[in-house]
Amino acid sequence: MGFLGVEIMLVMFAVIMAIGFLTTYIVAVKYDHVTPYLPYISDTGRNPPESCIFTTICSISSFLLFLIVYVRFKYIRHFYYDNVARIKCWNSVALVVGVLSAFGLLLAGSFQAGAVPVVHFTGAMTIFFGGVLYSWLQSIISYQIYHVNLTRHGGSVAIFFKFLLSVLTTLVVVTAVVSGAIARNIPNPAGHTLHLLSTWAEWLAAGTLTLFFLTLYTDFTRIQVNIFVQLRVNEGTPTLLSL
Repeated sequence: MGFLGVEIMLVMFAVIMAIGFLTTYIVAVKYDHVTPYLPYISDTGRNPPESCIFTTICSISSFLLFLIVYVRFKYIRHFYYDNVARIKCWNSVALVVGVLSAFGLLLAGSFQAGAVPVVHFTGAMTIFFGGVLYSWLQSIISYQIYHVNLTRHGGSVAIFFKFLLSVLTTLVVVTAVVSGAIARNIPNPAGHTLHLLSTWAEWLAAGTLTLFFLTLYTDFTRIQVNIFVQLRVNEGTPTLLSL
């Protein structure tokens, strides 16, 4: 029995991320744990009860992200390895980067900024910079596939949006990191302005990364995943049970 199309994972990932982080923000503001003027995402999950929601959201999202990255890897390997030069290398690197990004999201959610800041910020940097690299790798892979006329599924518009979101994500991630670092060493009001720029850029980065994964939707509609359970027997041919 086949599952629903795997594109549902992309939708689930985007919805859970959006609703989850919005919920932690609302709860954190309600309990006066953060300022309502867009704090860092990490700060919205620093204190209970919102920290519990933050951990849950990041854990579920990291698992979905891992599945998305793995399915994308298998899809490219199965259909295009024999036709596109260098795509095997790009695809393998994208798998490693994507898995590390998923693990970074898990770390950031499991170790709150107020409890274990070193681990938390290591995870945060991994998901953001890993996400930037992954978006560029997938954009290049999609362009290579399209360029050699292997498929027109999704078309040039989808590839354009992949590159556009990759550029935007790169810009906002760099802006968030650089302005945040400078703001720590500059007194108010200039320091506060840079701090707000950094927090806004971080939220935009989370948004553009989430949107990037939705650009894979058209490709994922072509895939159906099946699970087969093989029953071990002492004699004869093993029995395959389709789930």
